[in-house]
Parts: sequence; structure tokens; C-alpha cells
Amino acid sequence: MKKSLLFLLIIIISSVVSIQLFIIPQFENKVRHPTEKWALEFLTSGSTDLLADQLKGIPKNDRLTYLNNIQANFGFALSLQAYNQSDFSSEQNTLLTENKILGDPFADLVYRKIDDSQLLVIVKPNSVPKHLVNEAQRWMMGTFYLLNNRLIQYPKKEWPQVIDSLSHEFAYPVIMKTLSELNYTSQQMAELEQGVMVSISSNDSDFIGYPADIVMQRIGNSDQVIVLGPFSPELKSKVVYMLSVFYFIFGFFLLIPIIIWLIPGWRSMRSLNKVAALLGQGKFETRAKLIRFSHLNNLSKTFNIMAEKIQRLISSHKNLVNAVSHELRTPIARIEFNLELLRGSTTNDYQVGQLDRIEISLNELNLLVSEMLTHARFDREAPTLALETVELNQWIKQELIVWQEANPKKTITLLENAECEALFDKFYMSRALSNLIRNAIAYGRDVIQISYQKVGKGWLLYVEDDGDGVANSARRKIFEAFYREDESRNLQTGGTGLGLAIVKQILDWHGGEASVDESSLGGARFIFHWPTNM
Repeated sequence: MKKSLLFLLIIIISSVVSIQLFIIPQFENKVRHPTEKWALEFLTSGSTDLLADQLKGIPKNDRLTYLNNIQANFGFALSLQAYNQSDFSSEQNTLLTENKILGDPFADLVYRKIDDSQLLVIVKPNSVPKHLVNEAQRWMMGTFYLLNNRLIQYPKKEWPQVIDSLSHEFAYPVIMKTLSELNYTSQQMAELEQGVMVSISSNDSDFIGYPADIVMQRIGNSDQVIVLGPFSPELKSKVVYMLSVFYFIFGFFLLIPIIIWLIPGWRSMRSLNKVAALLGQGKFETRAKLIRFSHLNNLSKTFNIMAEKIQRLISSHKNLVNAVSHELRTPIARIEFNLELLRGSTTNDYQVGQLDRIEISLNELNLLVSEMLTHARFDREAPTLALETVELNQWIKQELIVWQEANPKKTITLLENAECEALFDKFYMSRALSNLIRNAIAYGRDVIQISYQKVGKGWLLYVEDDGDGVANSARRKIFEAFYREDESRNLQTGGTGLGLAIVKQILDWHGGEASVDESSLGGARFIFHWPTNM
């Protein structure tokens, strides 16, 4: 187990190192930085274009002074830079030439071409101005300043058209509404009327961690309000994609070592499961394989030791039963011979009575030896069944004739049912039925009843008596070899303890089962159940 855990630790460390050295750099280059670049361009869209258009109309030497004068109205730093195409890649130069925004997530900058010689540079600062509530307001305050400056150049009635004409410059929605069209909290409405910038969050913005979904500000003292956003629909898809890739990479590459570690254990479990099934089928020579690097090898070794002991125990048990059964035949035969000699040479009534008792005991011993040999033979290997279709009603009638004639004081009856044809091995099933009838005669009082029925995909056969029945605690054990229930199953009844074990073996061969419950007659009801498909 220690080696297996050490192996797991080594492959986890190797996986983490590989992620850091090879996977994370690829993630940064292919996913994170492109997403951050897009976010920079998305949030600075519109305002950057408006500002660049304004700077075009200002002499080149006065542009920096103008930017310094309006800097306080922006939430990020404004700067100028000489445009040198060699500082950019061909793809970046193409974007700048087309007057598109170019974001640089490494330097946290945004470029926008003013003319062929100069670029407007937006630098994202690291702190939010104190008079702003959150970062969303920081990104949008410059936009409100530029839009207000543009709107005051037109009559109020033309403001909606101006906003519509400028909205295509922005990557997010830009609309104009009146105060009466807005429905927010009293505090938010009061702040709007005072000209304060108001930001509204939503479930989507909370999900992606962006501080607001909509930002609004009143235009001067008018009843018109500029509404920017929502931002989340665009931001959320990008953030979710980036996070999904990130978690997939870490989950997948951390799962690999665990899978590698689990595969040997999984193979061991499959081997143990297969061996357990084979042992259940009586193939006690089967052993579990030891899988290299498996943390379950100790369990497999223990399982194999257990299987080895079981095999030796069962083999010893079978050899003992066979040996005892065969060795008992000779002394029993000698006793029977001597018994017959004694019968011919004595006329004493007392001695004759004792000889009768000895003969009864010998018959019991003979029956026990015969049952032991049968059980040992059945337990050794399952025979090839000679299955045939048998009409149950006629078959049971024929089986009962012998028992009815031999036990005239017992009422042995068959509850006849509709004609029912069943599939089984007639020889072995007759042996099983005989064992149950003998059992019912021994432990019942006066009445023995046999019945049958077709159910679903199989058949049921019942043998009932009016004896004392079988206690609930003994119903599962009664089919074990040599098991006796102390109160009602004892040597005085002449049982060997093997009859029901043989019944169970025969039903097992037919793919069925034998069970016992309470009879309506007051005694035990033994049940055969076997399927149509064996």
C-alpha cells in the first residue's frame, strides 16, 4: 500500500510540474491573454474612438495639453505615442491602419491610431478613483464625459439621433432614456437626479465578478439619462469560456494520475470479482491475479490464501465423506451377516427383540451411508441433465403410488390442477420429490399434500405436511448438509441430515431453488421453483 501511495504521489507531482511548465503557458497564450485583450478592447470601445476623432481636429503639438486637461474626467491614464510600425506585428499594424482598437494585456494598454504619426494610448491604472463606487464606473466615466461634450453641441431634441449615430462605435449598448422611463430604487433615482453616476448589478455580472451590468448618468440638468450596457452578455460568454478551459485543463491533467493509479486497482477488482464468481460456482482452484502497482494486491493475496484454505477444507471433507462411506460398507455387511446367523440360532423372545432393534439401527446406518455417498457424488460434479417435457399431474400421481401403498395410515394427496407440462430431468427430480415426501412422512402427522402451478417463466411444486413445521431461524439452514433442528428434527425420526441438501443440489442443477415456509395445514411447506430457461 505504501508503494502504491508513493507511486500516486510521484505521478501527481509529475503532472503538476508538467501543467506548470507546458500546459499553463499554452493556456496563457491561447486563452487567457486573448480574453483579456478582448476585454480591454470591449470596455474602451466607443470612448477611445470618440477621443481619437477629437484629437484629429487638434494640432499635434496641442494634443498632449488637451489630454492633460481632460485627464481628471477619465478613469484611466491618457497618453500619446509616436506611431512606429516596427513596434507592432503585421497583424497589429493591420488593425491600427483600419482605425481599430488594439489591446495589449501584457502591458495593460490600449492603442488607437490618431494619424499616421501618432497613437492615442490608454493606460489602465491599478486603483479606482476615490469618488467612484466601483471599477465599472471607472471604465465608463470617460465615456459619459465625451458623450456629454458631444451632445451639448446639438439641440436637446436631436440628442436621441446623435446617440443612435454614435452607438455603432461601441461594443456594448448605448441608449438614452428619460428619468420617468426608469424604475429603480428611490436612492438610485435620487442619485441620478443629482447627476451622480449610478451602476446596477445583475445575476450575470455577479456571476462573472464584474461590478456592474448597467451604468447610467443624467445629462446636465435635463431629464435625459445615458444608459450604458448591459455588459454581462458579452463578458459572461468570454469569462465562462476561459474558466471552463482553465478548470478542464486542471481537472483533466490532475485526473490523469488518479486514473493511472486507479487502473491497476480496477483490474484487481475485476479479477477478484471474477474469481469470487468462479468460487461461487464451485471452481475452488481459481486464484486472483496480482496486478503490478495495484494497491489491492494485499487483498488479492489474502483472498487467494482464503481460497486455498477453502479448497483444502472442501477437498478434505469430500475425501473424508467418501472414505468413511466406503469403509463403513464392509463392517455393516459383516454385522448384517452375523445378525442373520444369530436369528437362526435363537428362539428367546427378548433376544429376538434386541436383534430387531439392531436391524433397525443397521437400516438407519445403511441409509446414512447411502445418502452420504449420493451427496458426495452430487457434490463432486454436476451431471449432464437429460431434460424432457413432463406432464406434472400424471408424473406426480405415478410417484405417489409407491408412497401411498407403503404408508396406508397417512393421507397423501395430490391437488390436481389444469394440465401443466414442465421441463426437467425426470430421474433427478423424482429423487428430489421422494426426499421431500419421505421428509413429510417422517415429520408430519396424518396429512401430506402435493400441488403445483405454472408461474411466469417457470414452475412451482409444493409438498406440505401437518407436522410442527420449521422455525423461522432454521429455514435458511435446513438445506445444509447434516443440519438438524434440535426440537423437531432428530435421530428418532430416522433422518440422515442429507436429504434436503440433496434436494437443494438437484434444484441448483436446474437453475432453480428450494425453500420452506409455513403450510396452511399447520406444518411445513417445501417449495420447488425452477425456470423455463436453464
